[in-house]
Amino acid sequence: MNTARDLVIVAMGGEQDRPVETGDLSLALAGAELLDLAEAGALTLDDDLIVPGAETVPADRLLAEAARALLRQEPYETVEDWLWRRGRGLSSAYVVEFERDGLIARKRDHRISLGGRRAALVDSPERSRAERRLADGERVLVALTVEVGIRDEPPAGDGTRGTEGAEATDEAEGTGEVGGSGESVELGTGTEPENGTGTSAEEGTGTENGTGAEEPDDPVDRVLAAVGSAVTELEGVRRRRAVEDAAYENVWRGL
Repeated sequence: MNTARDLVIVAMGGEQDRPVETGDLSLALAGAELLDLAEAGALTLDDDLIVPGAETVPADRLLAEAARALLRQEPYETVEDWLWRRGRGLSSAYVVEFERDGLIARKRDHRISLGGRRAALVDSPERSRAERRLADGERVLVALTVEVGIRDEPPAGDGTRGTEGAEATDEAEGTGEVGGSGESVELGTGTEPENGTGTSAEEGTGTENGTGAEEPDDPVDRVLAAVGSAVTELEGVRRRRAVEDAAYENVWRGL
C-alpha cells in the first residue's frame, strides 16, 4: 500500500469544489510517507519523535528516498519538523514520478496544473486501487483528503478530522494547484514558516499542542493531527502574505 501515491491520484482525479494547494498537498504527502514507513517497520513514533527502525528499502523510489531521509542519530526529528523538511516541493516530485511511470498523460480531462504543465491521469491498476480505497472509506486516505480540501469534513465520530481552507492568495514561483488553475503557495518558495518547525505563523494558527489540547495517543492520529496543524499554519502564511501585499499596493496607490 502506498498512501502518498494514492493521495496524488485522488487529488488529480477528484472533482473538488476548490483547487488543492500544492503546498497543502506536499505536507499531506510527507505525512502519508511517514505512515507508510511506519507500517513497513522502518520507523516508530515515540510521542512526537520519529525513531528510525530497520533500514528497509521500499520498492517505490520516492518512498525509498523518504526512508533514506530519516534522521538516524539523536536527537530524533519531530513529526512536525519532518513535514516541513520532507514536504518541500514533494507534490512536484510525485508528478514527475508519475510522468516517468506513465501514470499521467497530457490530456484535457481530469487535469492537474503544475508549473504551467497540463497532465491527466490514465486508466491504470494504481488508479483503480486508489479510487476503490477512497470509496471504501479507508481511514488514513479519507482523513488526508479532508485535510487538503479534496473532500468535506466527514461526520463527527468517524475518526478523521478536517480544516477549513481558503483559495490561494499568494504568488508562487513555478508552482500551481492540483485540480485547477491559478497561483498557489508551495513549500520551498520562501512561504513556509521562517523557523521551519511548524510553530504558529500568526495568532490563531498554532498547533494543537500549543492550544492546550491533548495530543492523540494513537500514532496515526498523531501524524494526521500534525498534518492538519501544518496545513492550517500554511494557510495563515498565505493570508498574512495577502495582507502584506495589499498594504504594499495601497502605499503605491497613495504616492
